Formats: sequence, C-alpha cells, structure tokens
Amino acid sequence: MQHIRTEQSESTSEKARLETSASDTKQTAAVAESKWATLQDQVPEKYKTPGVFQAEIIKVSQRIANIESRLNKAEGDLKVSQSVLDRATSKEATLSDQLKDQKTKAEELRSSWMSSLGESEFTGEKAFMVAKLDDQQQRVLKTSIDQYRSAMDSFNAVIKELETELTDKAKPDLTVIENALSDVNKVFQAIEEKWRILEARSKLLSSLKEKLDEAHKKSESLAKQYAVLGTLSEVASGGTGQKVSLQRFVLSVLLDDVLIQASQRLQLMSKGRYQLIRKEDRAKGNKASGRELEVEDGNTGKSRSVGTLSGGESFMAALSLALGLSDVVQSYAGGIKLDMLFIDEGFGSLDVESLDAVIQVVIDLQSSGRTIGIISHVTELKEQMALRIDVQSGSTGSHISSVAA
Repeated sequence: MQHIRTEQSESTSEKARLETSASDTKQTAAVAESKWATLQDQVPEKYKTPGVFQAEIIKVSQRIANIESRLNKAEGDLKVSQSVLDRATSKEATLSDQLKDQKTKAEELRSSWMSSLGESEFTGEKAFMVAKLDDQQQRVLKTSIDQYRSAMDSFNAVIKELETELTDKAKPDLTVIENALSDVNKVFQAIEEKWRILEARSKLLSSLKEKLDEAHKKSESLAKQYAVLGTLSEVASGGTGQKVSLQRFVLSVLLDDVLIQASQRLQLMSKGRYQLIRKEDRAKGNKASGRELEVEDGNTGKSRSVGTLSGGESFMAALSLALGLSDVVQSYAGGIKLDMLFIDEGFGSLDVESLDAVIQVVIDLQSSGRTIGIISHVTELKEQMALRIDVQSGSTGSHISSVAA
C-alpha cells in the first residue's frame, strides 16, 4: 500500500514537472511563433513563394563560385605579373647602372674630343664635319700623300747628291746672272715679237696678192659673160623697169586668163555681183606683187580684198577659180580635155539661194559633157543629184550604196 502511495506521489510529481515543462514549451513555441512572424514580415515578397528562395540561393552560390574562380585566377596573374615586374625592376636597375657608366664614359670622351678639337686647326665641330672625308676620298688622299712622300725622298736624294758635288765649289752671284739673263730675254722677246708681226704681215700680203691676181683673171672673164647674161638675168628676174620678173609676168598672164573664165561663173553664182580681178599695183617690199587677187563688188562699184568675202562667198570664188583653171588648162594643153572634176565639201557654208546658183553651174558643166563628182554631206544637195553614192558607217565598218533618183 505504501508502495502504491509512493508511486502515486512520484506520478503526481512527474505530472507536475511535465505540466511545468509543457507550459515552458508553450511559452517557447509562442516566442518562436512571434519570431517566425517577425521574420516572415522581413522576407521580401518574391522569396515567400516556395522554391524561389532556394533557386536564388543556388544562383548566388554559383556567382560566388564564379567570383572566387576569377579571384583565384586574378591572384595567379598577380603573382605572375609581380614576378615579371620584379625581373623588370632588376633589369632596369642593371640598365640604369650601365647607363650611368655609359654617360660617364661619354662625358669623358666628349671632354677628350673637345680638348683635341681645341688643340687642332679646326674652329669647331662644323668646320671638322665639312673637312671630314669619306673612305674613298681618304684612300685617294693617302695615295697622293704616299706619292708625295716618295717624290720628296727622291728629291732629297738628289739634293744630297748635288750637295756632295758642290761641297768644294764657290757659290756664284745668282742675282747678277739673273739680271743679265732677264735683260737678254727682254731684248730677245722684243726682237721675236717684231719678227712675228713682220712675218704674219708678209704672209698676209702674199696671200692677198695671190687672191687679187686670181680675182682679176676671173673678173675679166665674168665681165665678158655678164655683158650678155647679166642683162638677160636682170630682165628675167625683174631687176629693171617695173621690177616684174619673167616668171611672174608669165604667171600673171595665165592668171588673167583664169580670172576671165572664173569671173564668168562667179557672176552666175553671185547673181552678177562679184568678179575676180588681179591687183596690179606693186606692194612695197613684196617680191610676189602682181599675183594678189581682189574682188570687184557690183553693188558698191569698188574693189576689195578677197579676204573680206564670207565663208559661202569664199567657197564660190574658190570653185570659180578651180573651174576657170580647168578651162585654161584645156585651152593650153593642145587637145587634152578634162572630162572629170571632183568638188570636195564647202557647200555647207552656202545659203539656199547661193546653193541653188552653184548647183545650176554644176549642172551646166555636166550638160557640156563633163562628169562632175561632188563630195558633200548637205542634204539639199544630195536630193538634187540624179546619181550618187552614199557612204554609211557602222560598227563593222563603212558601206557604200548606189542611189539613182
């Protein structure tokens, strides 16, 4: 019975202890719940979702691992760079010491160079550099010096030999001898100069005498020939009278015949306005006088230079001269007939009326039995030709075709 009571008492005590422990646990749980609530409030909203916080922890861990890897690599690179820097610092110190030694030696050499330059004949470094020779020049100069020394040795040997020969001989008075020699040389030079002058004059006179004799002989012969030929030459060359040479006189006569024939056609082409005439006045200093052309203008009644004609008028004048020349050539040729004529371009400078007049003259020539060939690109002219040959250019070359109106 006592045993049961003891157990009951112990159970009661254990119950009380357990109740006390439970109360403490509840208080602890309440505190823990309060802390959990406080921590929950402190956690950012995006990390409250399950799994997000764990994923963020994984990302941060990876970044930490990456940073640690880069840090380890940077520390390794730092060690390598530090090692290179240490070697470079050591090498710099060595080179600095060598540079100091070189500067010291350079200063010593500079001081020695300036001292040597000051003791030399040079005024400064610039004078030294100007006088400095290259290797080739130094070799040439050395060769020249060696030759000079060799010559000096030869001369010294000769001098010694002469000194030996003149040891017991008295020295003559060279001043008296030189003065006497100078006087003799002066007299000799004066006499020689006079002799040379006289000799040159004698040769000149002899040469002139021979030339005069020969000229007199030729002059007599030429005078006889000139009595006849000289007169004919002066007349033929235009040295007398109107100063008109035989050649220009004949050409002027022929030109007059040409101008007569040419003026007939030019009057037709110009509708009676122009005639070609020869300027007969002699121009001063002009050896070709008598062959200059002028045009007589029927509208003004005055003559003027052919250079005052327009482009179309000049072409008509040139065409008239060519046709007139062909007529004169036929009349002088003794039976020879010019059956064919070619006229090359110039029609483009004519106005419509002038072009019609020129075409009429060409047609008249053709009707007289001549074959007239015209080379032109004027459309109006081509349309009036009864028979023509067209030349057409292309990428493969030029082609010709015969066209009959």
